[in-house]
Amino acid sequence: MMTMTPKQDTMAARQDTGQGTAKQGTARQQETTIRIPGLINDLTLMHVTDCHLTECDERETAAIREAARNRAKVFADQLDGGDTTLGIFQRFIDDSNEQQVDFTVFTGDIIDFPSQANLETIRAAYDRLNSPFLYTLGNHDWYFDGRFTDEVRAEAYPQFRDWISTTPGCDVRTVGGVKLIALDNSNYQVTREQFETIREAAALDEPYLLFMHIPMYLSGLVKDVVDKWKAPILMGASGWDPEVREAWQVRHQDESTGEFCRWLASPDSGNIRGIFCGHVHLNHTDAFREGRYQYVTASGYTSTSRLIRLIAD
Repeated sequence: MMTMTPKQDTMAARQDTGQGTAKQGTARQQETTIRIPGLINDLTLMHVTDCHLTECDERETAAIREAARNRAKVFADQLDGGDTTLGIFQRFIDDSNEQQVDFTVFTGDIIDFPSQANLETIRAAYDRLNSPFLYTLGNHDWYFDGRFTDEVRAEAYPQFRDWISTTPGCDVRTVGGVKLIALDNSNYQVTREQFETIREAAALDEPYLLFMHIPMYLSGLVKDVVDKWKAPILMGASGWDPEVREAWQVRHQDESTGEFCRWLASPDSGNIRGIFCGHVHLNHTDAFREGRYQYVTASGYTSTSRLIRLIAD
């Protein structure tokens, strides 16, 4: 289980380029509009991240059940009276169905740990989702026993095989002429194989959106992240204190990760129209290259999601 507990995000949502905030019942739904030249039909996507479900039952060990109760209390202390992370997550499924979105994307930490009850809960929810969807892992989806390693993630992958690609941890779908790419960077790294998959998709010069759990390091984002978490918990981040890095169990950056971040920030990344991610539990928008923005969506357990409108330019 993660030793650093999330805090309530009290930071006001920043205004995205072309974005406002809509209310959906008790939900806070960020709205982002992206204009795409040549788009034949307007599209609507829903982005959900960091719901941190804490469902657990007698099938788990006593130690796991106790850890789950402690994690559930962390989130219960931050929710409105009577609400639960499960109730909020179920409302997101309802909202997606009611709004008849064209696609729903879940960018990790939907569950706080991979208990059998949590996995059954998301299975049932995805079964009743009307839209096609993508689900990429966050660190909490697989980080369960205190060991934040690639081996632990690999061991957990089979539990998610119905929803994610295990090789190379990078799913590509097309809707209405726009490619949606879900990248598993839940260990703060991007492999050479993942990078090549995305580079090949970008080479076709078709518009695409990138969805991943951990945001890419940007100078305009890192201050807010460090203020909140006391660590630069971003993909490609520099400036880690060695003791803090060790506490977070984040290894030094792979060469392929650095190359990927530089590629995204350059015109070589092609017709990318936006990056969407979560992990840091706050709303933030910043350019990663000229005219292209990374949109960080606040945690789902705060009843926040993002509605993405793609419209013809």
